[in-house]
Amino acid sequence: MKGSATNIAIIFLLTAATIIFEISLSRLFSYLLSFHFVLLIIAFSILGLGVGQITYAKYSEKIDHSLLWWIALPSISMFLSFALLLGLSQIGVSSSTDFGLPIIILLSTVPFIAIGIVYAHIFEVDKRNVSTLYAIDLIGAATGALASVFLLNTFGLVQVVVIAIGLLLLALVIGLIAVKNRFLKILVPLVLVIIFLMGFAKDALNFDIPVAKDPSKDMYRLIANPSFKSEKLESRWSAFGKTDLIKFTYPDGTVSKSMFIDAAAGTNVVNIDELAKDTVEMGKVLSGFPGVFALSFLSEKEKDSVLIIGPGGGIDIAATYFMGFKYIEAAEVNPSFVALMKKHNPSTFFDKENIKVHVNEGRNFVVENKGKYDAIMLTIPVTKSSRGTDFYGLTENYLFTMEALADYLDGLTKEGAIYFTMHARQEVYKMLANFLELQDQMGVSQIEALKKVYIYSNGMNPVLVMKKHPFEQKMMEKVHATAHYEELDRDLIYFPYIQQEGLDTTVQNVNYKWYMFDDLLYDISKGSYAYDKLWKAASINLSPVSDDSPYFFNYNNGIPDAMTTPLLLGLFIVGWFIFNHFKGWKSVSFSENTTMDMQRKFKAWALMSFLLGFSYILIQGYLFQVLNLKLSNPSQSFSLLLFTFLLGNGVGSLLTGTFKKNLSRKLIIYTALIILVSLLTVYVLLPIWYKQLSEFWIALFLLLPSFFIGIPFPVLLKMASSLKEKKSIPYLLGISSVAGVAASIFAIVISILYGYRFVFLLGLFGYGVVIVLANRLKTLKIVQS
Repeated sequence: MKGSATNIAIIFLLTAATIIFEISLSRLFSYLLSFHFVLLIIAFSILGLGVGQITYAKYSEKIDHSLLWWIALPSISMFLSFALLLGLSQIGVSSSTDFGLPIIILLSTVPFIAIGIVYAHIFEVDKRNVSTLYAIDLIGAATGALASVFLLNTFGLVQVVVIAIGLLLLALVIGLIAVKNRFLKILVPLVLVIIFLMGFAKDALNFDIPVAKDPSKDMYRLIANPSFKSEKLESRWSAFGKTDLIKFTYPDGTVSKSMFIDAAAGTNVVNIDELAKDTVEMGKVLSGFPGVFALSFLSEKEKDSVLIIGPGGGIDIAATYFMGFKYIEAAEVNPSFVALMKKHNPSTFFDKENIKVHVNEGRNFVVENKGKYDAIMLTIPVTKSSRGTDFYGLTENYLFTMEALADYLDGLTKEGAIYFTMHARQEVYKMLANFLELQDQMGVSQIEALKKVYIYSNGMNPVLVMKKHPFEQKMMEKVHATAHYEELDRDLIYFPYIQQEGLDTTVQNVNYKWYMFDDLLYDISKGSYAYDKLWKAASINLSPVSDDSPYFFNYNNGIPDAMTTPLLLGLFIVGWFIFNHFKGWKSVSFSENTTMDMQRKFKAWALMSFLLGFSYILIQGYLFQVLNLKLSNPSQSFSLLLFTFLLGNGVGSLLTGTFKKNLSRKLIIYTALIILVSLLTVYVLLPIWYKQLSEFWIALFLLLPSFFIGIPFPVLLKMASSLKEKKSIPYLLGISSVAGVAASIFAIVISILYGYRFVFLLGLFGYGVVIVLANRLKTLKIVQS
């Protein structure tokens, strides 16, 4: 395949299909598996691209000899891989079994290896146009990122994967025509017929994917329970994930409905009209909602407006409706939730004039409506579903940072309050750590800060209530007394102004202690202990959480358990590179005609390729983390940011096609510009305009640094194309790819330990090392100028 137009078309189709398939796999695994396995599997899958590129470098002669087969392999392997993954999930082979995870990883990785081989072949045979090919690669990936949102919101997941396979088949047709094989007259029409039939089979491909037989999935455990019947009423795929509406029928004839996102964290569907007709059932449902107790003490002037973040099936909406709130707004991040409720539960979500439900990220919505609400409610808004570029952090992490808490407080009226209903004690402690640290930064002492807080618990779901200003003492005395009467004094409880009561006695040499309030919180409220003892004395991670390290649900001190295996993979990649680097890349198997100077060139280029691939991901991760908070939909935000970033990279790479001379000097200049422009963007432009940023301006902000970030690597490839050695370009591509996988893992680990700002600075440092290396090579005149 020597025609440039042919190669450009194939590269575009390959990369677009790769991104669509990658994002589709992340949605599939988030549905089938526990969220912490998704990062590991996707990391291995993307690693397959680098493995494929390096495989081609080692066995290029054999691969070129049977090229037709290898061109067909990406589409064939993608089809077989996806079909087997669906099949294995239904026979009980899951990540929870001893051999399940390796099988899933293997099946996920094979298509990427096949794509990497074809990709490397094209770059090798058309190395003179390496800048254009790399630019098209990035533009194809950008197109795939943007298209994936539309496709996943329009079609079922199986249909989207079939579209990705169709793109690979189209690439195969183009390759077949270019190869001019003797079987061309048979194969090309056959493949075109297959693509045509796939289009007609779109309805047949829209079948439902059952939940995997994995006990870690809440929906599977309930469906598998033989004591009651279950029926799936409707399912919807979107870029956010899969949403299922399930009907449960119990032995006594009663019926309930629940919604699940990615088969986890179900939420009961509550119908306002049905509750209004049955006051007994209303009392039963509302009494099971812990937040009702706190709302019952509000005066009429404190019930003008409420915002519910994550209304789920509508329990919060129903509670505030029957408690007499005049205007109720809800922000739900999952569009499928709202669509299903519009169809199956309109009385709660759409039929009432004083209820308005928005499809929006809750925190973003609060910022847009500053100072508007008497109450902001967050009732366990956790989906246990992976999101974002790292596939580790949960969407809800950003709802529970110090900056998020500050946004909620700004969203309140003067008399307003925030109502957090949590899973357990540790979540309350962590949110209190956020609040106390935030108050300290505002100059408010811990004694005064804890006058703005009270906590009660039914023993399962503690409720944390916060205000801008201190609660009145008489009110707290009344609420405290009633909490005891209603038996909401189990486990964690705290009220300001109330004196601690306790028991500390010894009976038969056994010491018994009991305290009415949490002893640590009470002592902090009295100033007996510094407030930071709340988290410093804990055996788990209860430290305040910031947007710079937004991992609220990480309770591990140090590296989380879920990151252990991915970290080992990252360390293995780094170790593999270091071993080969110090061995002089003997595994490359240069020909006998390769001089020592050429080997020295390759060794230097390999190091710079690794650093460029590593630093690229670190800078990308930080920019996405900063800008993602300004967008209203997590899944669409990710795709928009990825599209813009890759598009900027592609335009920058196209520019390198005009570079003919002084390549090492240009590498130094443009790498230096990456550092300068990134610093300018992050420390000057963003702070000035951050609050006013719209999606259009976010795109422009990303285009500026991404344009320069897209330049150094294709320049390096142009340098390597001067070598006659047939293995250099594929190896450098593979090294850069595996470096990116390692960087994506280390970016998460570093951001957990030290914050994303450190990730950003480490990325800039990597680019700085590239400048030093390039300048050294230029001085030694190893690189052609």
